[in-house]
Amino acid sequence: MNDRSYSRRGPADNGQIMVPQRVLWWTFEMPLVWNIFGSHARRLGLLRVMFGGTCMYLSLPFFIIVHTTGLFLMIQCILTPLFGLRRRDLRNFVIIDRHKIAGLTLMDRINCMFCGYANGSVHFLNVWLDDVAEKTADLDWFQRFVALVLLAVYFPVLAILQVITLHVVYELLVARPLALASMPRIAGLRKLNGIANYTKIRFSPFQILLRFEKLFALRLSFALAQIESAWCPLKHLDRRAEASYPDHHRNFFPADEVGDMLVTLAEEGSALRRRR
Repeated sequence: MNDRSYSRRGPADNGQIMVPQRVLWWTFEMPLVWNIFGSHARRLGLLRVMFGGTCMYLSLPFFIIVHTTGLFLMIQCILTPLFGLRRRDLRNFVIIDRHKIAGLTLMDRINCMFCGYANGSVHFLNVWLDDVAEKTADLDWFQRFVALVLLAVYFPVLAILQVITLHVVYELLVARPLALASMPRIAGLRKLNGIANYTKIRFSPFQILLRFEKLFALRLSFALAQIESAWCPLKHLDRRAEASYPDHHRNFFPADEVGDMLVTLAEEGSALRRRR
């Protein structure tokens, strides 16, 4: 029997997903009882998954700092009213509810909470940057000047944290051991230049900074989509019309298909590779 195959038959024919096992010359099936970590460990090996999975949390300080100082203070309290933009509610983007889904272990629930927090925060950042890009032509010199003065203090620290989070934590410590993809800078630029409001931007200091941040947001969004699609590919329970989710969520499994999700992760490594 091919040890990469799975079936939905069991002794009681109750729909339990069965996993083929082979010990020497003896082949048998046992019920699927893995968590998400175990599904990846079967595919990649225990040490690789332990290392890459643990290193994901090295990015947590970045998200906490960006959320409190960037998303809340700089964007919601200062820049949004300064630019005259529509204020978007962070609670419609950062949605943490998948830990309530039955069939997940404690570690699965913690990972799902982290995925919801990180992906929601960067999704909000992407949407807000698009709002700014759309209104760039209407911003006067005073609005741009005040924004640049404020960002001159905040941006150097932010840029360092961004480089560490994307290039060191994700690309080196997480993506390589877990066999996840990364978005090269040239691919990010092609995507950025395909967005209308960014191709029209003239290269003033303010607009260069806007493009720089949007390029980073695109690449980090891609990285987080890779992680979430491999570790927490379950649809959110929140179905409010105001709730906003990244595009990759359309590939995810509903809450009653946890078993199928685990099999997919063990065979494919990501919901993206199965449901394109």
